[in-house]
Amino acid sequence: MEAQIVRLNPDNMAVIKCPQCGTARTVNAAKLDNPRGPLKARCKCGAAFHVLFEVRKAYRKETRLHGNYVKDSAGEEQGGIIVRNISLSGIGFITLTKHNLKQGDKVKLKFTLDDKRRSEIEKNGVVRVVNDKSIGCQFTGSDQQDEALGFYLMP
Repeated sequence: MEAQIVRLNPDNMAVIKCPQCGTARTVNAAKLDNPRGPLKARCKCGAAFHVLFEVRKAYRKETRLHGNYVKDSAGEEQGGIIVRNISLSGIGFITLTKHNLKQGDKVKLKFTLDDKRRSEIEKNGVVRVVNDKSIGCQFTGSDQQDEALGFYLMP
């Protein structure tokens, strides 16, 4: 049984909808023991289903964009990447070659959006997650390219 993904609002409230009868219920995730793991929910109609709360602060868009990274300001390491997902606050990508990135490393990222303008984005970031060739970075600083990225991320 696949879990229903439910987005939390800033007040930790979420609306859960029964997949069988369609009944909706608002819950306070702050009162739950472990809102990060999949939880089993039960509806008044008797249906049981799994719920997974989405706790990200910003919308994340799935992508397949090509780009590159440079580690540190000295450019001690660089390589090609494929951007798998992006938000206003961060990026998830896969390196195309072996790397030596580790949590806390500072990187400069450059990639091209697949929008009409083919907008080039250059962002500084800090590596937050490393899982083999899969990397998660949090953007640091802000610049005018946030506008292009903001339009790109609009649903």
